[in-house]
Amino acid sequence: MTMKKKIGQVILDDRFYPGKDLYSDGAVEDELLEIAEKYPEEELNRVIAERKSWPVLYHFSHVRENILSWLPFTGEESVLEIGSGCGAVTGALCARAKKVTCIELSRKRSMINAKRHKNCGNLTILLGNFQEIEKNLKEQYDYITLIGVFEYGENYIDSDSPFVDFLKTVATHLKPGGKIVLAIENRFGLKYWAGCTEDHFGTLFEGLEGYPVTSGVKTFTKKELSAILEKAGGLKASWYYPFPDYKLPAAIYSDRRLPQKGELNRVETNYDRLRLQLFQESPVYDSLLDNDLFPEFSNSFLLLIGREETEIPEVYVKFSNERDPRFALRTEICQTGKYVRYVRKTADTAAAEAHIRNLENIRRELAALYEKAGMELNNCRLDRDGIKLEYLEGITLEEKLDELLAKGEMEKLEELFFFYLKKIEHIHSRDAFRKTREFVEVFGDARLPEGLCAGGISNIDVVPANILLQEDRVVVLDYEWTFRFPVPCHFIMYRMIHYYLESDGKRRMLKEQNFYGKAGITEEELKIYAEMEKAFQAYIQGRNVSLLSMYDEVSPGKVEILPYYERMRAAAAERRLQVFYDRGADFREEDSACIPMGKHGISTELKIPKGVRRMRLDPGEAEGGLVLKKLCYENGRPVDYSSNGFPVGDGMYYFGAGDPQFILENIPDGVRKLQIEIEIMKEQDAREAFWKGFSRISAEKDTEIRTLKEKIRQMENTKVWKLYRSIKKN
Repeated sequence: MTMKKKIGQVILDDRFYPGKDLYSDGAVEDELLEIAEKYPEEELNRVIAERKSWPVLYHFSHVRENILSWLPFTGEESVLEIGSGCGAVTGALCARAKKVTCIELSRKRSMINAKRHKNCGNLTILLGNFQEIEKNLKEQYDYITLIGVFEYGENYIDSDSPFVDFLKTVATHLKPGGKIVLAIENRFGLKYWAGCTEDHFGTLFEGLEGYPVTSGVKTFTKKELSAILEKAGGLKASWYYPFPDYKLPAAIYSDRRLPQKGELNRVETNYDRLRLQLFQESPVYDSLLDNDLFPEFSNSFLLLIGREETEIPEVYVKFSNERDPRFALRTEICQTGKYVRYVRKTADTAAAEAHIRNLENIRRELAALYEKAGMELNNCRLDRDGIKLEYLEGITLEEKLDELLAKGEMEKLEELFFFYLKKIEHIHSRDAFRKTREFVEVFGDARLPEGLCAGGISNIDVVPANILLQEDRVVVLDYEWTFRFPVPCHFIMYRMIHYYLESDGKRRMLKEQNFYGKAGITEEELKIYAEMEKAFQAYIQGRNVSLLSMYDEVSPGKVEILPYYERMRAAAAERRLQVFYDRGADFREEDSACIPMGKHGISTELKIPKGVRRMRLDPGEAEGGLVLKKLCYENGRPVDYSSNGFPVGDGMYYFGAGDPQFILENIPDGVRKLQIEIEIMKEQDAREAFWKGFSRISAEKDTEIRTLKEKIRQMENTKVWKLYRSIKKN
């Protein structure tokens, strides 16, 4: 029996619904439904910032739409979205295609999707299992999307080769020339090697090890996915690489335009779970790029799959849409034919179109100034899609400086850097600075010192990454942030230095070179310019709250391993057991004794002096694992003790912060001897025991952290808390 109903303008068709939701994220879905019913799309960013919740961010962030919002839709396409969930990308499809059909097994999630997009008259949601609905699909589609869905193929398709058969089946519903859009995690993604947990199970290294203890969800390497495509009928794919991953992409690379060294420096991806930080990913990405290995270690894949090999013009996309709607845009590198490339800047919102159109005039006004300094501005012109700029090959000043840094040629680095700093100073210091109303609107009412120089037009975007060095010319690639009012030249120079020194950790050693002082920027100015930059970023961002600014509030955080390792390595190799006695005055250094420990531990009997109420055993200072094999009094009586170690079972303790301690409480009257046997664990065994224990409790801890944050959020809204805060401020 056909059962269709409308939610707003959305058609919800539950003819194939099995009668109950077979999966759910629990109570959080009620919160998501409440948000979808109550708040329009333009308020969701504010709600995300207020709720401080990963599920709310994950399901409602507009950044989710970046994964496919850049695809070249004409507005005439018919799209099938398989596994639409709560509609994270459905709105982007409805805005760009003529007709969108969703398939979703969960009624609750379909209701969230429908409520969120209730004004979309081109949306139909089919409720039920894909395998059942698919048999009744009569239409063929221009695009079929599998965004975060393919890894669940075993649940969609009942067969011996579910992933192959899933693609085969989906491909039968493509129009000639149609494409499957598949986004999925890479099993070998670098973030998993660096200490992020597996996305679906929350365990360390589960995907890297081939899912030895879990089932039901599976991600793949590039080689494995290529084999699936071949077995599914020789399907062809164009490979794209979302960064930092497909869920919240800030940029999308491809085989035709891979990242350049230094570009991959945003690695805050663990909004959902606690992670380890085993190494700094940015320099490792640079090493992978040097060795042509980035595609194999990209955190995620985005595949455009078809029966024939076809390539769309877009080879790279960078999103700048976590801004005020007036400035939200994306930058694309496009390729037509085999060699012809160009850059395109496109407004992401209607409000940003004026900002885009302004670039052509800015170039015209700046060109003469830069030409006198021997520098050019990248050509640009308006077209129907936005601004079209020239695509140029070469090495950026940032890359050249990094080359010199890697070689240790500091004098040459400084000389080259200041050569361009002086050029920019010459261009933008022709007049005396005067503060205007427009300046205050953008940079705040900064109390600047007297005597600063400026220009009538101010390009503050001229940072090393935007200066391209070619054999016969120097070109400023981007000049988006140019203002037709005076800005202190020293501030422009400050930004050149700041964005080189601070955008990558490998440059931290250069901070000792006092580039600011050598450029004539005083300590007083530095503080003022930092505040100006803060005000400028607030101006760009408007009311939008960026993902990065929410990281500390939403994410459980990270555990950095390198400092721990350095402490362990620096700890004394020779252990000794120091015994502290508490005779009523707590533990004191002067009331202690030291006993040598062997390479593998200690087994001894200690005398307990009269009057001792408590004892503390400190077996060395080094980090690592210890096995407490025996701890009892002379009559075999058990000891009441505690430890600052992480218990990993069978008397084993892991001391990640060093200074291991066992504290003996309530020593009974009359006992005079203590029997001790402590074994030092092998480093590898201790480490494995710790990580197993860590993996086991990390999911529980994540839940505890989120519960605590929710309790704090609720408490902050109470009258008692607000009264307390007002008293504390006073």
